[in-house]
Amino acid sequence: NDLAALLECLICAADQHIIPAPAAAPDHPSITDALDALLIAAQDLEVIPGMSLADHLWTHAAPLQSGEVASTLIRRSRPRHPIPGFLLLYAVDARSPLLYLPQRQPLRVRDGIEIAHEAAGGSFLALIRCEAAADGRAHAVTAYAIPIYHARRFVPVSASLDRDVLRALEYLQVALDAHGAECAIRRELPFSRTGPTRLTLSLSLPGRATREIHLGVAGDERSGHSAVSLPPIDFLVTLTNWEDGTFIDWLGKTLP
Repeated sequence: NDLAALLECLICAADQHIIPAPAAAPDHPSITDALDALLIAAQDLEVIPGMSLADHLWTHAAPLQSGEVASTLIRRSRPRHPIPGFLLLYAVDARSPLLYLPQRQPLRVRDGIEIAHEAAGGSFLALIRCEAAADGRAHAVTAYAIPIYHARRFVPVSASLDRDVLRALEYLQVALDAHGAECAIRRELPFSRTGPTRLTLSLSLPGRATREIHLGVAGDERSGHSAVSLPPIDFLVTLTNWEDGTFIDWLGKTLP
């Protein structure tokens, strides 16, 4: 899926799959910060050779209704070579063909929305392909949506358990920061694969080499395995060992 690959590329290029250590990013991020980072990353990608994706990417739905998207696509397209545009939107829910936007009417996508890990629910980041039509308007043609941690952190998730684990790890970051240790959390690629979600903790202590801890998070709605080569998992978080506290106990004993 081209939209899935492009969205994954944007998220990684903007480092949105990483929650940095508090010392590296002391200010609380906002949804505007996250979207701006994606727009900056889009400057280094091309919608066609020689044309930056950033010039064909909007992070609000309003330009589609106002005609801005249509006028841009018509002006820059060439005979027999129409150029698409893209909306990159935060959504509170996605149910094909509707994308539910905060404080706005739902956006209808003509050919539907492919939704990754739909059972995870929650917030979504969606990439929508738009095309100019003969009537001079632009239409949302197709879309790909992936569930994310929350509105200020566009870390892709595959199940609701992923969000619980990420929330606990953010508390861990703050606790470690108070003791002079830096801990970054990285969601590993690919985001749309089956099998456990892969998270890597990069732990840095003064005077010591950076240490990595590899976690898997297995929600009960996922199955299968990935063919992608990744480091062995140090601990597999499941609903059972999350609810009974086994994972938290293991983490406390593993960290220095």
